[in-house]
Amino acid sequence: MEAAPAPDPPSEPPPPPEELAIEGLLDEVFSAPKQRRMHYSMKQKRDVLLATLGLGTREAARVQKIPRRTLESWREKKEDIFAFRGSEKTLSRAPGRPEIIPFKVELIVFMKDKRRESLPLTASIMAAYVRDEHSEWLEDYAAGKKDIYTAYQSLQRLLQRFAYRHGFVQRTPHGLKVVFSFLLFSRNLTSCIAF
Repeated sequence: MEAAPAPDPPSEPPPPPEELAIEGLLDEVFSAPKQRRMHYSMKQKRDVLLATLGLGTREAARVQKIPRRTLESWREKKEDIFAFRGSEKTLSRAPGRPEIIPFKVELIVFMKDKRRESLPLTASIMAAYVRDEHSEWLEDYAAGKKDIYTAYQSLQRLLQRFAYRHGFVQRTPHGLKVVFSFLLFSRNLTSCIAF
């Protein structure tokens, strides 16, 4: 008769959900950042295609430092790329309209300072900052508008969109908040009633 196999030692209990969540957050924070998508102009695409005419796809991708699949898709669309008659700068920059506020870094710092001090941040407050700190830009901006009222309304809307684009959303009070003095009163009242 053979001896029964020894039972496996008890395994450790699974970690609590909090530990799993913390590990997941740490992995997310310390993982490699996402690689930004490259945007190539039509001129760059044409130059790469001409420079890699006699080369294989892998070698051409290595020499030009462009992903292999990107180069393959350019080769498939070679006729369209060379037939393109638009701007040579197409897709040379990140997509989207260029920012018209030249002092955007200073404005963002101002906005963060206001939020850090728990002060309200409105488009009117931002407009006052622009008026005080960047008056020459404001004069140039208002010169292209119909009248002063239209210029002010346009500036307000521009600053609202700027704030939203940079992650500043409007904080609105709601009815669930209680006045601090009422909280103190109710605390004192409950401490008197306690036996």
